Amino acid sequence: MELTLSNGNPLKFEPGLPSDYSGPILCGATSFQAKSNLAELVIQELHGEYYTIRFLIGKFLKKINARGWIHSNGLYSYFMLKNGTRKRINTIGNLHIRQDQYACFFTESSDCSAVFEKTNEFRALDVFYSPKLLEELLPHFPELKNVMLSSSGIILPGKPCWSLPSMKEIINQILNCPYDEATRQFYFDLKVRELLYQLLETTFKKNPSQQYFTPFEIARIHEARDILESYISKKPPSIRSLSRKVALNEYKLKTGFKQYFNTSIFDWLIDRKMQHAKHLILTTNRPIKEICAMVGYPRTTNFITAFRRRFGMTPGSLRR
Repeated sequence: MELTLSNGNPLKFEPGLPSDYSGPILCGATSFQAKSNLAELVIQELHGEYYTIRFLIGKFLKKINARGWIHSNGLYSYFMLKNGTRKRINTIGNLHIRQDQYACFFTESSDCSAVFEKTNEFRALDVFYSPKLLEELLPHFPELKNVMLSSSGIILPGKPCWSLPSMKEIINQILNCPYDEATRQFYFDLKVRELLYQLLETTFKKNPSQQYFTPFEIARIHEARDILESYISKKPPSIRSLSRKVALNEYKLKTGFKQYFNTSIFDWLIDRKMQHAKHLILTTNRPIKEICAMVGYPRTTNFITAFRRRFGMTPGSLRR
């Protein structure tokens, strides 16, 4: 692996995780670390028979234009888990991938580059699916054959998309594999295929009910999402109040939110609260009762019920 930074110097990788690393562990992966006066980066890479999973976590100490390459013909999905990036892939063109979005594209080997802003931390999950794996799903998605036969790169379904809550859950399961060495490969084989199925379902499903929104309305829908982000730790505004804040009627706000973020306003907010609570449980020693208040739940019992419904376990079980 080689990554060249904007000053022209390659970022030198060494095997293993940093001694102070506290992020997610991709079980069974090969790990690399790199540190310079411009960047700190940790990469974990896991190879299956027909796929590769790569988890990246790091920070850039100034705005960076990093250059590298895509080495194999196949389908790639790039999930931005924290912060965002602008990528350029010679066979595809320019992609702006924001936090909670993904880009899915089929390409031959190609030079590529990425722009990262100066930031405290970014996280991304990159999955490569070989043509052999894609062939397994051709009976279910015959449109995929034309994609695989294309002589140039194709982005599916034409632009970066917002990650579905179910996709986020699969990613969390990949990064928190509960199984030992004897069974985890089978687990990853299933999860990669499950994620691929959802990507293709989102790309090729027919949805005649989609509505047209003007650029002004699209901007207001995204503004509503940004407003809700600031209410993770407190009681959110009502739909009526939120629609007034963004100058959009309630119907268009709810319909547009569902169309662009693949979930309802209520479910999106609950998911963000639960993800934030899970992060606090795993990375801090704060009492559960305190975390409950920090994500806007006045009653601990309601919080525990919502957490169990979302993750299949109680906050206390997760911490243990």
